[in-house]
Amino acid sequence: MNVTHTLLTIGSVVLAAVLGNLWVSKDALRWFRELRWPRWMVPFQAFLVVGLVYYVLMGVVLYRAFDRGDVPAIALSFAVLVGNEAWNGLFFGRRSPRAGFLGMLAFTVPVLALLIAVTEDPLSLALVATYLAWVLYDIAWTHALYRLNP
Repeated sequence: MNVTHTLLTIGSVVLAAVLGNLWVSKDALRWFRELRWPRWMVPFQAFLVVGLVYYVLMGVVLYRAFDRGDVPAIALSFAVLVGNEAWNGLFFGRRSPRAGFLGMLAFTVPVLALLIAVTEDPLSLALVATYLAWVLYDIAWTHALYRLNP
């Protein structure tokens, strides 16, 4: 295990999580809970679990990219981390299901690019593909939220 890569990875993921969650105030969470949700939307607690899994997943992908010296995968991992936190600003910061939906559509670009960048690393490929499946779900539920809460 490379200590430098470990510290860079942990620092980057924790910093992203802290900065991104600054957008999620108590008022924003109250607003979120008061939205009309589609019946098929997962419970709120599931989002918390998925969020934790996401940070671990991105940490593994970023660490492995550092270890390989894979500059495109490193840059795209950072783009995904930043994009995820920017989405919090669009959705929770603006309290806008429409902005959340459009932001989620835009967010697929760096996720797909990262998926392509890690094709030579089977573990990272599987992790990013799993996350992409969640992003597709996110697109569906943000669209439903937008339609139910114009």
